[in-house]
Amino acid sequence: MKTLCLYYTRTNKTKEVMETIAGAIGADLAAYTDGKDRSGVLGYVGACFASVKRVLPNVAIKGNVDLTAYDRVLIGMPVWAEAPCAIGRAFIQKYRDRLPADVYFVVTHMGAHDYMAKIKAMDHLLEKPSAGQVSIRTKENDYRKESAAFAQTLKP
Repeated sequence: MKTLCLYYTRTNKTKEVMETIAGAIGADLAAYTDGKDRSGVLGYVGACFASVKRVLPNVAIKGNVDLTAYDRVLIGMPVWAEAPCAIGRAFIQKYRDRLPADVYFVVTHMGAHDYMAKIKAMDHLLEKPSAGQVSIRTKENDYRKESAAFAQTLKP
């Protein structure tokens, strides 16, 4: 099964999670972005504002990636202001018609709860049921180990 791990990251934690998963299952790896610098305090505030206001920025995949060439796509994104990030939501809406049947959501966060209800609610953006979801806490947690454990569930 040809798999692509896509991610958006502001702090590189989601990138690390997706690198771990891609490496464990032999998947290709690519980033998507809205092209804005969201580093530092101002970047964080802008990110939270975009999520709260449900802004859907213009997004693109970095590099030359043909989504239709994959049997499975994992979409990684952080949580901002208690919801999956605006850039991740915008990505799903823009590219949903080019995604394969097997789509997984990988959401990273620092909070103590798992956000699974909010992640599952992204199925409405996808306009079909996702194949699975995982919520990975990156603060005070061995998120690389948790990422590798999730990757094991994806192996045939």
